[in-house]
Amino acid sequence: MRNILFILIFIFALTIFAVAEEVVFCDPISLKEADWSENFTLEKFDSNLGTLQAVDIFASVNLSQQVRAENTGPGNYTINSTTESVLTLHLPDAQEIKADASQVIFSKLQPFDGLEDFSGSSGISLEEVASGNRTVYPIEDISGFVAGTKGENIVLNGVMECTQNMTASGSAPSQIWTGAGADVCIHYRYDTGAS
Repeated sequence: MRNILFILIFIFALTIFAVAEEVVFCDPISLKEADWSENFTLEKFDSNLGTLQAVDIFASVNLSQQVRAENTGPGNYTINSTTESVLTLHLPDAQEIKADASQVIFSKLQPFDGLEDFSGSSGISLEEVASGNRTVYPIEDISGFVAGTKGENIVLNGVMECTQNMTASGSAPSQIWTGAGADVCIHYRYDTGAS
């Protein structure tokens, strides 16, 4: 009985001192006109916190599209716009992570109402926003993510490319603006008891 109690106390002590912790650093890029190339700057892991166990990179894409159109013809007018934005994140080991978001805008406009104002029954002026799913990428070789000095960073290049396809029937002046942004985060999991 005494040996079992000693073993339970030993296991309890190990769990107290070997606690897995997590620290997260993020670098967002706000919505801006697509296409773009930007660097995401993230802190490397500070080994004074403990022993690094795992690294995951999370990436997500935000997409915004503004559409303005005015049907100037005598018949009905249809707008069908599809946009896809893809962020390619270049990692130090030459691997790539891709995250995306897509958006569809469909609208029917009535015959010209006499005013070219992008409103009324023959006009449209709207902004649609979409977000993609978070992409998670576990890093296999985590050695390059440990800081040699406090505050050391890792820079990941991101390239945002948007593909847009718009079809329309009838006669209408139109304006379309597409913007995309992204969030990139790095999650470090570490053991505080094994430093």
